[in-house]
Amino acid sequence: MAKEDRAELRQVLAQITSIDAVVAIEVSAMVNGLSRIEAREVQLAAVAESVATQPNKIALIGVYGGLTPRGSWYGSSLSGIAASASRAAADPDVAGIIVDVDSPGGTVSGTAEAAAALAEAAAKKPVVAVVNTLAASAAYWIASQASELVISPSGDVGSIGAMIMHQDISGWLDQVGMKMTIIRSEQSPMKNEAHPFAPLSEDARAFLQGRANAAGSDFIKAVASGRRVTQAKVKDEFGQGRVFGAREALARGMADRVATLDQVIGGMVAKMPTRTVSRRRSALAFE
Repeated sequence: MAKEDRAELRQVLAQITSIDAVVAIEVSAMVNGLSRIEAREVQLAAVAESVATQPNKIALIGVYGGLTPRGSWYGSSLSGIAASASRAAADPDVAGIIVDVDSPGGTVSGTAEAAAALAEAAAKKPVVAVVNTLAASAAYWIASQASELVISPSGDVGSIGAMIMHQDISGWLDQVGMKMTIIRSEQSPMKNEAHPFAPLSEDARAFLQGRANAAGSDFIKAVASGRRVTQAKVKDEFGQGRVFGAREALARGMADRVATLDQVIGGMVAKMPTRTVSRRRSALAFE
C-alpha cells in the first residue's frame, strides 16, 4: 500500500470513529494492523540500505588490430573501447577490468578519448592491461593508462610517437607519361597540399611536422601520467619510437610484470569477494 493511500485510509477511519463510538472499537484493530505494516516497511527499507554490494564480475575489454575511431573488420573501435571502459567503471557489479591488448596501433583520432576513459575507470576500480602479445603506438597509449600493465612472456610494447606518411608517385607518373593537374578554389590554396602527385613543398612538410610533433607530445604526456613517471623519462628511456620485448620493457619501467592473460584473470578472480545470495519474502501481513 502506497504512503498516500495509507494517509487517506487513516483520515477515513478517523471520520468513522468520530461518528460512532461502537464502530471505533472495531476500527481500532484495523488501525493497529496498518501501523504494524508501516513499521515493517520502515524496517525493510533500513535493512536494504545497510546491505553492502559485493561486486563479483570482471569486465574484459578487447583492443585488437588496427585501431580506428569506429572500428573495422581488421581492428577494434576506439569509441567502442571508450564506451566499454565507461560502462564497466559505472557498473556496481564489476569488481575489476582487464584489457586484452594485441594491436600495432592506429589513428591519432579517437585514441586520446579511449585512453582518457580507461584512466577514469582506473581511478574508480582496478584496471589491468595485458599485452597479449603486442601493444604498440596507440595501443600502448591506451594500455599505459591502466592501474597495472602486464606483458606476456613473448609480448612487445612501445612505438611511442606519431608518424605521418607521404607517398610521392610523381616519378612513376613521369615514366608512364601521365601528368596530374590539381585545381583548387582560390580561397583554399593549401587544400590537399600533401597529395601524392608531387614532392612535398617546404610549407607542407613544416605543417605536417607540426601536427606530428603535437600528437607525439600528447602521447608522451599521457604515458607519463599513466605510468606515473616524468615526461623526461618517457622521452629519454621509453625507446623514442622503438619496440621492446618483455625483459627490456620491465627494465625501462614500461610494464609492471610478466604474466599471461589466463594468469591475470585467475589472480583477479581470486581477489574478488564471495557474494552471498539471499532471498527475500514479503513481510507485509497482519499479525
